[in-house]
Amino acid sequence: MTDIPQHDPNVQKTQVQDYFSRTAESYVASFSHRTGNDLQRLIELGEWHPRQQALDIATGGGHTAHAVSSRVEQVTVSDLTPRMLEKAREYLLGQGVTNASFAVADAEQLPFEAETFDRVTCRIAAHHFPNVRQSVKEVARVLKPGGIYLLIDCMAPGDAELDKFDNTVEKWRDSSHGRSYTAEEWQTFFNDAGLQVEHMEFFRKIHQYDDWTSRSQLPSNEKATLEQFILNSDPRVQSYFEVKQKADGHLKSFTNDFILLKGRKS
Repeated sequence: MTDIPQHDPNVQKTQVQDYFSRTAESYVASFSHRTGNDLQRLIELGEWHPRQQALDIATGGGHTAHAVSSRVEQVTVSDLTPRMLEKAREYLLGQGVTNASFAVADAEQLPFEAETFDRVTCRIAAHHFPNVRQSVKEVARVLKPGGIYLLIDCMAPGDAELDKFDNTVEKWRDSSHGRSYTAEEWQTFFNDAGLQVEHMEFFRKIHQYDDWTSRSQLPSNEKATLEQFILNSDPRVQSYFEVKQKADGHLKSFTNDFILLKGRKS
């Protein structure tokens, strides 16, 4: 595991709540969160049934919960940040969802009884958790035997230099970012929690730099400095992350890795 600075978990959770309180509307509106092949694949792999109880952790804008809602009896929609959860609630009710309940919840201390849910989902959120290993154990606790955890998150490459660049850029853009983990680390987290990894696949996502930094409300001076950091990075790094420039020389976009895991509780 590549070392990155570790922070007080409570401080990081406060940063997460502050960040998503400020940016809640932009995440509800975000095209990359609302759609995508990764969300479609999560649904395809879910083995859904209309009598199931589902839990969506760190729901953000509520897009995964929305996709799940029509396939289960009830979906419990949770998030650490009350304002983010309220915006997700508005979005889901506006979409006509009637089988959702809502709960402010810490992913590392879920306020639910053991063996409550048939399915648990978490999409593009776990990199904000201070203790991801503990969060996976909590998922295993609240899953019924045979239940499935479907997780999607940004993923660090196995190469140490690329890993460092990826996490540095993510943390620079959003101070509440904890860590993007490698595929090997994710498999360890699942296995240690008693979740058998039945499926794993990878995606690459293109981030339009202006939109990506606008969504996080990165100050203009920091946006410019981060842009130069990316544009001046090693050619091997730029090649891997597919760094693209505009005609005027400014940063247009870059691409990074995402992982999808399907783990079943034995």
